[in-house]
Amino acid sequence: MYSFVTALVFAGAYKLAEYETTDWIKEQLVDEEAAFLAIYEDQGLDGVIEGLTKYGAFNFEDHRIYLLLDANGQRIVGNVDTIGRTAKADYVDASAIGFSGHNENEAFGYILRSVNLGENTLVLGTSTYFLLELLEGFGGGLIIGFVVVIMVGSGVGIAVGRRTETRLRQVSGTLERVAKGDLGARVSLHHNDADDLARLSREINSTISQLEKMVESQNQITADIAHDLRTPMQRLRQRLEAIGQSEELADHLSGQVYQAIEAADDLIETFHALLRISQIEAGAQRESFREVDLTAVLSRIEDAYSAVAEENNQTLVFTGGAAPHTVLGDQQLLTQMVANVVENALRHCPSKARVEMSLLSTSDHTTFTVCDNGPGIPERDREKVFRRLYRVEKSRTTSGNGLGFSLVKAIADLHCAKVALSDNQPGLKVTVLFSK
Repeated sequence: MYSFVTALVFAGAYKLAEYETTDWIKEQLVDEEAAFLAIYEDQGLDGVIEGLTKYGAFNFEDHRIYLLLDANGQRIVGNVDTIGRTAKADYVDASAIGFSGHNENEAFGYILRSVNLGENTLVLGTSTYFLLELLEGFGGGLIIGFVVVIMVGSGVGIAVGRRTETRLRQVSGTLERVAKGDLGARVSLHHNDADDLARLSREINSTISQLEKMVESQNQITADIAHDLRTPMQRLRQRLEAIGQSEELADHLSGQVYQAIEAADDLIETFHALLRISQIEAGAQRESFREVDLTAVLSRIEDAYSAVAEENNQTLVFTGGAAPHTVLGDQQLLTQMVANVVENALRHCPSKARVEMSLLSTSDHTTFTVCDNGPGIPERDREKVFRRLYRVEKSRTTSGNGLGFSLVKAIADLHCAKVALSDNQPGLKVTVLFSK
């Protein structure tokens, strides 16, 4: 579009120059015509002939032609013999001019003007040679200018485009880091940046700062509540245990006391999970990351939970083989993540269900998968279960605190992994994708 508009402007400039130059030549012929008419009225035909002689003396390479004809169209005087002119055409081709000798002019044609001097007719002409030379030079200059403008414009456009693309990649990269949980990411700016992208970047940085403060405040509140309530809950549990062990406790109350102890344990576990999630989201564990063999982790989980599965008349298998599948991370956290996924599957699957763990590695990724053939999770709830304390079962009659998948998501995010839930047809498929 830029090249087209530039070419259009230059073409318009060329046509305007051609029009103005041609118009100037015609105006000059009009002035010369008026001058010879004035000579005729003042000095008669002899004065015109004398003036034409002087007029022709300033001729250069037949640039000017003139021909004075009588009433019968016969030549009286002129520096050409004939002019093959149709009616009163104001332009004739050079081949239509009958020159007395060799034509020195390289023009292709002549612009003509005629005036009646009594019964006689005077025809004046100016060649287009200088006009064409002028337009040739002007056109060449325009072409060179067009090439220069296109080259400079393209260079500037490429430079500006690359700079803009680089800055947009910075903005996109920053937003991607924020989406992955890095709320400390900011778009880099220079003090002298004052364009629209700079203003947008400042607004993005300001928004991220506000978001960081809000998340920090929320996490701090959650951690403070969990920490402050965990201690009194532990004291409450200790007192309930003391009451349960008292010999003075009536037999019909002992069952209720132990139920209260179990409820206290559930609350303590919930508070502990909330604190654990807050600590993981702080990201401090990244400093201790090492190469972890997921094959060994899944093998240990299989050994630990196979007995639980058998008690529930379920099957837990690991189909990854013995080949190592290593990722960079915290072994304890990765073990807890796998355990949470497996526990969730065993807890919500019915008798005779099959829970299968698998590992797959490529040059770019390592994928950990847990599949079951249980009731699964409705599609509308698959993203919601990553929220803290969210449970698919609204009545909350089954065990659990709604923090299992929240903890899985926090650990996955810490390891820059992607966790996804999908339909196993039937059942649920949990996939954690680790990038290498």
